[in-house]
Amino acid sequence: MLRTIFFTALAAGLAFVIDFALGQAGIRIAQVPRTFPPFTALPILSGAIGGPVLASLTFAIIQAVARQPEKPFLFTAIFVLALSFALPLRLSFTKSARFAGVTPTAQMILVLMHTVVATVSVAAVLQSRRNH
Repeated sequence: MLRTIFFTALAAGLAFVIDFALGQAGIRIAQVPRTFPPFTALPILSGAIGGPVLASLTFAIIQAVARQPEKPFLFTAIFVLALSFALPLRLSFTKSARFAGVTPTAQMILVLMHTVVATVSVAAVLQSRRNH
């Protein structure tokens, strides 16, 4: 249990550092306003914590019903990652003033940020189960 908490916290910290750096670079690269919500600290932090926590919980559920939980977990993670891409892509259709100025480049950086969280989360969950 402590090992899982350690790797979940490690994944959250690593995902936050990488995604925050991507968000800061994204402001300049994608030419969005400095206050563009997805590139600010709090939304990045919530995703960086939420991803590893939900991945750990998902693995625990799959482990309870599957003899070899790694493969179903990996397929579930890929499926959820693909679904998460709808969030940045839907910004093309929003009329919210909060997301004014969104660009296709910003959307692709957000897809990359989702991929970072998913990759770090899956690696952490599987690593926490090694030799366990």
